[in-house]
Amino acid sequence: MAAVLKAKPGLTLDGRFLLLEELARGGMSTIFLAEDLENRPARVVVKVPLPIFSSGTGAWSIFQREEEIGLALDHPCVLKFVRLDTDTDPDHKRRRSYVVTEYVEGRTLADLIAERAPLPEREALRIASRLCAAVQHVHDRGFVHYDLKPANVMLGRDGTLRLIDFGLAHAAATARFVLAGRPPPIGSSDYVAPEQIRRKRGRPSVDIYGIGVIAYEMLTGRAPFPGDDPFAMASARVLGDPPAPRLLHPRISREAEEIVLRALRRDPLERYPSAAAMQAALDRPERVDVSNLCDRLVPVTPGRRRLRIARTVLLVGVLPVAMQVALFLGLWGYLASRR
Repeated sequence: MAAVLKAKPGLTLDGRFLLLEELARGGMSTIFLAEDLENRPARVVVKVPLPIFSSGTGAWSIFQREEEIGLALDHPCVLKFVRLDTDTDPDHKRRRSYVVTEYVEGRTLADLIAERAPLPEREALRIASRLCAAVQHVHDRGFVHYDLKPANVMLGRDGTLRLIDFGLAHAAATARFVLAGRPPPIGSSDYVAPEQIRRKRGRPSVDIYGIGVIAYEMLTGRAPFPGDDPFAMASARVLGDPPAPRLLHPRISREAEEIVLRALRRDPLERYPSAAAMQAALDRPERVDVSNLCDRLVPVTPGRRRLRIARTVLLVGVLPVAMQVALFLGLWGYLASRR
């Protein structure tokens, strides 16, 4: 079990990683820029669980799983994880749970979207294409990222792209998930697929949907289902489709709109069968057959919301009570007939 640790700049982990500055903080961990003292002057990124999670075996297993997945990947568009000798050297066992990755100097795609969106179509499709290449590599290795969003895409100053943060990733070919066999928590409400909301087992189609959401946001400057209420946003993507991108930004080509809307189909079987197939469309949009998906979109209306609420109330509240009453009446009638 990992030792309780309040990580801060100036601390050295296991005699090797000197934490230099805090880069970001999430719900479970803090991200630090660090110096690898064994490979000076190499800069790395160290992800350390927050103190409230540091002492639990759950946090250790989550970070260990993320590291295992990261080390199994090797692609120019995927963040590189650093293999730690402390795991194999009996004299230098790791005393704390943390993961170490390469340091990419640049900014996230979320920062770029906030500054410049909507992006020029050619630039947006090029970024989405490279993201598809990264995701296809992840899928080829047997994993699902499960948390695709602009904040998890790094754009290097040298023009490179990296898919980052595998904290929710898991194996696609097994029923075992990161969190002790239970379905993992869904990602950010703006980017989750309908099947994630239904808490179904993850599959590569979840990542195809995530790429579609990211492409939609790059092209239009907004999320497909914007809002402040995560429950309303989740309900919307299960009940209906987003507005056609060309309604928000008429300069988008029909081919680009077709690609995005296909990736965002509510039925996973209607999306691209693979990230590679979507990448092929993004690379040659002029070859895309426009089937006018934009004309078959189902808007989310108040009536559809009320119908879903009524159905939920019926299934969760009324139906169980009715079944108990029927069972009681049946039992009462049976006992009465034997008197």
